[in-house]
Amino acid sequence: MRFGPWPPAHALVTGGSSGIGLALAEALVAAGARVSLVARDPARLALAADPLGALALPADVRDRAAVASVTAEAEARQGPLDLVVASAGVVRAGRFADLGVEVHRELIETNYIGVVETLRATLPAMRARGRGRALMLGSAAGLAGLPGYSAYAPTKFALRGLAEALRAECRPDGVLVAIAHPPDVETPQLAAERAERPPETAALAGAARAVPPAAVARALMRGLAAGRAEIPVGVGIWALHRLVPAIRPLFDLWIDRAVAQARRDGR
Repeated sequence: MRFGPWPPAHALVTGGSSGIGLALAEALVAAGARVSLVARDPARLALAADPLGALALPADVRDRAAVASVTAEAEARQGPLDLVVASAGVVRAGRFADLGVEVHRELIETNYIGVVETLRATLPAMRARGRGRALMLGSAAGLAGLPGYSAYAPTKFALRGLAEALRAECRPDGVLVAIAHPPDVETPQLAAERAERPPETAALAGAARAVPPAAVARALMRGLAAGRAEIPVGVGIWALHRLVPAIRPLFDLWIDRAVAQARRDGR
């Protein structure tokens, strides 16, 4: 195949101890792949990896040396990587005036720099072999900035730019670089983030039902198998991805009215 075998023989997934990362790891194992899981918390990582027979590699994706070390260990123990999934990320909600710069810095370091470190540790060998796939986990918040996500949305917008640049650089070498745009997904992180949402964010984000991680994993597997560089998950996110740029004034008007109503209701 154009980007190497599918299902992959060996996949590395960061943020693999819960949520989308874990659901995708489960789907990959079910498809016959060897999986290496990376996450910060060794205990939670072991609980996720052991039932799957996956290799557990504790590391913080912000730590360049740690990411390089676990990547080398994964390939030494399980063979060359055919797929890397940069799923590790954090989200914080809140109005811009209420979020300190340290929150912005934390999200940039994890959601963007963590992906950069992961790809810098894995893409060179894929490109040298002439095959492979890399997937970044973006977000619906990277397609349209919503109030309450001033710290989170910019990190996902940045991943879109990175994905577009790397797609063009790596495709001639036989390597697919893709980005997925999932909606709200029922994960422990979403449960914590919901408690932080200001009323206007809750009103807008609550308009769509969160989806199970397994459903997202199935969509990602299909998109990767088809060699798609962008994978919007669900009809609503597809519409957000394709249509909002063409109707931006109407979209902004809808946002403004929703925010005004939420603030009136919240007083």
